[in-house]
Amino acid sequence: MSVQPFVLRPHQHEPALNVVGTEVTVLASNAARQSSGIILQQGEEGTGPPPHSHDWNH
Repeated sequence: MSVQPFVLRPHQHEPALNVVGTEVTVLASNAARQSSGIILQQGEEGTGPPPHSHDWNH
């Protein structure tokens, strides 16, 4: 299976989620990419979730 190019225009995503004081924006879901998802995480240093992993990362 070949990977298809992915283009995201400004504001072509859902609103950011507040995750422990950090804005997390899903730019592309795993399903949309048929592969790995793409997120943008913005916040002050020291905010946001602590280092962790998910079952789907392994």
